[in-house]
Parts: sequence; structure tokens; C-alpha cells
Amino acid sequence: MSNFESVESVVEGLYKSVSFAPGAGPDYTLMRSLFHPQGRIIQPSEDTDGIVCGMTVDQFVLHFDARLRAAGVTASGGSEVELSRRTLIFSRIAHVFSNYKFVLHGADEAVAQGVNTIQLVYDSNRWWILNLAWDRARLGEPIEIQEFLKP
Repeated sequence: MSNFESVESVVEGLYKSVSFAPGAGPDYTLMRSLFHPQGRIIQPSEDTDGIVCGMTVDQFVLHFDARLRAAGVTASGGSEVELSRRTLIFSRIAHVFSNYKFVLHGADEAVAQGVNTIQLVYDSNRWWILNLAWDRARLGEPIEIQEFLKP
């Protein structure tokens, strides 16, 4: 198991866990090790029959693996690549907005892009993902994150 003493190491682990060689599939063991035991994953509504709902990591793994296999992505393999990141940390909590793209192995263009929003908590001498949600953007369109700060 990796050492997740920094927010950066956990986010890097997340991207590593969903990137995989042809025929291999995601590293679900690594994925599970990143999430707090109470961790939740919230997918876009188009991935869950129009309903936004939180899933445990195990529920997500079953759902995600079935979607990858049905779409033929497991056979081709692919990499989710982080393009940029905004991180806010206070004491033992952190919030990360991470812009990503997903590229199939051997392809030049992304097949998906969007933003992951990741909430982390520091507990038991390491950082854990407590919540992960994301939304996809249309391919080729710039991703603009609006920021509103209240003084």
C-alpha cells in the first residue's frame, strides 16, 4: 500500500487507479485504499439512469466495471490524465478541483473530459478521499471553473 501523507499523493493515486493497460482494467485495490471507510462517490446523472446518488466505493466499482466492459473500454485500455488542479486546504480538510481528460490507448484525442471535485480528510496519519463527484464537459470545449469568493 502506498503512503498517502499528502493531498497530491492521493490525487495522483486516484488518476493511477483509473488508468489501465489494454485488457487489464482499473486498479480497484488502489482505488479502495484511497477512500475513507465512509467515502462516497457521486456520478453524473447520465451515468446512473438520471438519478444523482451517492455510492460506496464497492457499489461504484461494480457499476463502473460493468460500464467499461459494455463500452469495450477495458479491452482497449486508457489513461485519465490530470490537466490542472485547484486545491484548498485548511487544517485536516481539503477540497480539490481537478480538470481531466480520458484517452484510449493508441488514440490521439480524448474520449471524455471534465472536472473531478474531491473532498479529503486527514485521519490516522494520512489523507483519505471522503467524497468524489465529477461532471463531464463537451469534448473540445474549454473547461471554465467559476470562482466566487466572499470576503
